[in-house]
Amino acid sequence: MRSIVMPRRLQEQACLKAVASAQWLGVALTVVVLLAVGLSPAVADKDPYDIMYDAIMSKGNVNYSAERVVHFYQEGRRTRTVRQRMYRKRGDKLHVQALEPASEAGQLVVSNGQWLWEYSPQRREVIQRQLQPAAVRRSNRQRSAELIRKMLLLQYGGRATVASRPAHQLAIRDESDRLLRKCWIDTGTNVELKLEKHGGNGALCMQTEITSIDYSPSFVAGMFDFTVPAGVVLKRAPAPAKRMSLAAAEQVARFRAVLPGYMPPSYVFESDNVAVTTYKNMATLWLTFSNGLDGFSLFETRQEHTATAAQQQRSATQWYSDGICFTLVGDLTAAEIEKLMKSLKQ
Repeated sequence: MRSIVMPRRLQEQACLKAVASAQWLGVALTVVVLLAVGLSPAVADKDPYDIMYDAIMSKGNVNYSAERVVHFYQEGRRTRTVRQRMYRKRGDKLHVQALEPASEAGQLVVSNGQWLWEYSPQRREVIQRQLQPAAVRRSNRQRSAELIRKMLLLQYGGRATVASRPAHQLAIRDESDRLLRKCWIDTGTNVELKLEKHGGNGALCMQTEITSIDYSPSFVAGMFDFTVPAGVVLKRAPAPAKRMSLAAAEQVARFRAVLPGYMPPSYVFESDNVAVTTYKNMATLWLTFSNGLDGFSLFETRQEHTATAAQQQRSATQWYSDGICFTLVGDLTAAEIEKLMKSLKQ
């Protein structure tokens, strides 16, 4: 059974169009009657948005151990595969160890719910990050779930079996009908068992799949803490930025933000989730944009510069315009980046 549920914003638009069309055809009464008796397209036994909400809110709050395979793709070709063993414990406690390939074996991601460590024995370094408080993490997950409900289109694809577990199948699209994700959610625990991530052109770029899972795991004492091995370099990431309203951030930074006139499909500016950081010892506004599933950041620093050509490195694009240094960070298409750049005019 397959069903499509429109995001709230598109539902409102569709209803207005349907009523106008019905009145023009003289069948408005029929439409009202059908709605009154509840006739609608076939739907899943559970609302797709409720499935996604439960999956988001349960992340980091279900105990299990599992083996997972991660495939990376480029231009439709598989370029890399990583096999991992992972343990999760309530309270965002995490222990993930890379098993294959040999060039990455032994790499770890460990979290005790307050700190997260990323360890690479190959590079002989570990990066330590402080996590947001539990209440903030929960609030952020709720924010993501609400944005998905408001901005994205969810399609229910029925049930499947992943790692010997029954799973709901979901496809997620933006308002332009571009495929963003396919995911398989455990019907009993709400754990995401499989995920396919699609890029800006719709092509598959990453797939993760749990191949075996145990919901009654045994945890070894200390496995969610990390001690830096001798001879390993410890790098501490900056503390989480304090978030505030745009108006409050502009007061701290002492200049007005330049907002884009263009927005990629289904994205919104999170005006109450702005931070102030520094770049080259100068106050920098950190603006975030999200559709609930993906996001990108725009950093703005008041800085005179003669260069105008954009500089690009990995997922970051930097350019100067009208006394502002702009740095755009996120997984966007070249066309979307160009439109954003052109729309950022004071």
